[in-house]
Amino acid sequence: MISSLLLLLLLLLEQTLSQDYCQPALCPKYKKHIACRHNSDLGKACGAGKIVLLNLTQHQPAILNMHNSPRNSLAAGKVAKLPPTERMASMQWHEELEALALLNAKQCVLTYDPCHNTAEFYNSGQNVALLNISADVLTNDELLLKDAIERWWDQHKAMTAEHLQRFPKPGKLADSMRNFAVMARDNNTHVGCAAIRFEKLQLQHFLFVCNYASNYVAGQPLYRPKSVNCQGGYDKQFKELCKPGENYRDV
Repeated sequence: MISSLLLLLLLLLEQTLSQDYCQPALCPKYKKHIACRHNSDLGKACGAGKIVLLNLTQHQPAILNMHNSPRNSLAAGKVAKLPPTERMASMQWHEELEALALLNAKQCVLTYDPCHNTAEFYNSGQNVALLNISADVLTNDELLLKDAIERWWDQHKAMTAEHLQRFPKPGKLADSMRNFAVMARDNNTHVGCAAIRFEKLQLQHFLFVCNYASNYVAGQPLYRPKSVNCQGGYDKQFKELCKPGENYRDV
């Protein structure tokens, strides 16, 4: 029997897929949008074992906190080796980004979409984590979400101030810090995530996907060192972040 929460998630996905994501203007040339002619079925890689699509509604506050709290520390200059930031946005949840992240998660493969942009977010970022769950590892959903997000943020250890000002071109170096780069993008105002548990070859897997308002750009800065205050004021909870509604020209 489908729970009411899961039904709402499926309705959100149906509403998203009713939009025209095959418009050429949404994606770079020769890149197909994840939602273009997508039937929303599970991928073959999910296997025939037990599959659970997580409804993250109850986890949204925690996921937002897991993003905004380290961003707040970065903005304050409390992340080793990295300078404080100028006008770092506080993230809010976005349902369309969530629905598109779900399409990726339903493939049951650690892969990044060729394109998942929207009319509102024309350079959308993405982070993906695949965790293999063994009997001796905690399997609480929120702990798994926390583990995935902390792994992404820990990539800051490979980052230097030089990388911040000019993010590396695609390659091994860029790949080693790409997840942190998305989380640290100053104009990332929104995020939407999805997760799935699946069993394959008698092993339990947890796939977690987050789509973001903005993505890093090779050769461009992730954020600017602090010199200008937030134009619309600061967030009440995360006092180093701009409050929701801050205007970023390039989001």
